[in-house]
Amino acid sequence: MGNFDTLFELDDAARFVGLGVDEFQNKVSELKVPGWKTGEFKKSVLLKYFENSNIEGYDSSVIAVSNQKGGEGKTTISLYLAEALSENHKVLLIDWDPQANATHLFLHDDIPSIMDYLGYRGKKSKNIEPIIRNISHNFDLLPSNLELANLTTPYERDDFELLKEAILPLRSRYEFIIIDCPPSLGLILENALICADYILVPIQTRAFSLQGIKDLYETFQKIQRKANQRLKLLGAVLNQYEGQKALAGLAEGVKKYFPVFETVIQRRESIPQAQAKMSLLSKIDLTTMKNFRELALEVKGKIDVEKN
Repeated sequence: MGNFDTLFELDDAARFVGLGVDEFQNKVSELKVPGWKTGEFKKSVLLKYFENSNIEGYDSSVIAVSNQKGGEGKTTISLYLAEALSENHKVLLIDWDPQANATHLFLHDDIPSIMDYLGYRGKKSKNIEPIIRNISHNFDLLPSNLELANLTTPYERDDFELLKEAILPLRSRYEFIIIDCPPSLGLILENALICADYILVPIQTRAFSLQGIKDLYETFQKIQRKANQRLKLLGAVLNQYEGQKALAGLAEGVKKYFPVFETVIQRRESIPQAQAKMSLLSKIDLTTMKNFRELALEVKGKIDVEKN
């Protein structure tokens, strides 16, 4: 689970520094950049030899949307937080759940298996960019399918960092990367938390379980302590909120483990309607979309505080 230098092949290296492949090859040959003969380049070396201005200007904030309990609204929060952020920022939504609910909302053809790109169980990892799909302006999706469920047992030490390594070349292209995590603990979730900078926890107010929150918090602590010291708690978002029916003391119970967002996501019929119509929420209900814009603003505010 340790940190190690990213290794780029030729095409990825050229893309990382913002040059065409031919121009990049000429440049590295002229400068005798380490790797120019083998066609493999370390990220640290590229940063040393190329002006930062050549390299695309983002370093993504990666947010894992996670709760080990099912039915808490992780996909809903992931989808529409990503949509709201994409109104002003470049956003990638990673469907990191074998159920692939986010993927099936937008894509209907055969979906390439993300497992074929990760380098799991001795396979060679491949550039993941070709399977990314554009959903709308500034909004891209890295799709999933059921084969991801095979990511269960670590065979090598690096298997905990498969997702982290797969998206490293993408981090300079997006301002926000949202990971829709599966409702379980295990290697898939650990990959997401080791990859992420922040964790956001949706909690459905009508089906609240403090035990699930406690287990997730313990997993967060373990990952932060052993594998990803930069992982921070953004907080819990109360979802499907109906004020008059909310459980007494809900927020106080959650605050034992996670800070709680001021923004709550109200229960609206337009959310399942948008999903049934396989549509962006902004095309169905602007009032509900405003709720997610408020959440996006609060997310950005919390991240700004953490960075500063």
